[in-house]
Amino acid sequence: MLAGGAKLVGISLESEARPDGSRFVTVGIGVNVVGAPAGLPYPATSLAALGITARAAEVFAALSRRWLARYADWLTEGFAPVRERWLARAAGLGGPTRVVDGGRERSGRFETLDDDGQLVLRCPNGGALRVSAGDVHFGVAGTLRQDSAA
Repeated sequence: MLAGGAKLVGISLESEARPDGSRFVTVGIGVNVVGAPAGLPYPATSLAALGITARAAEVFAALSRRWLARYADWLTEGFAPVRERWLARAAGLGGPTRVVDGGRERSGRFETLDDDGQLVLRCPNGGALRVSAGDVHFGVAGTLRQDSAA
């Protein structure tokens, strides 16, 4: 999530296969409450820098309540309405995007999320690439190469 063009919140998704072939996903959410990391290829901010005085426990409680409400929506309405709400607020939609996964880098324009929740990149050659995992960088960070030593 961005605030004034700077990254305030990040989401991490990790998917793994079970021995029976089914999959599970672990979701992590990080909110810059007091400070923001430096040395990133994009601007970052924190709630404190935005003038919001909140403790991490308060942020966690509020985030948990909202997550439970959205999860209930998903269970009753399915993924399509969740996808629509997400796209209505998506940062970087239509802009340059870079995805790095396992040392492999792919670039294009962030076109949409497909019906399975995969990010769809429109590649320079006109083809569409569906991405289910990777570090995603939008805007200026989507066009810059990160220094591998950083």
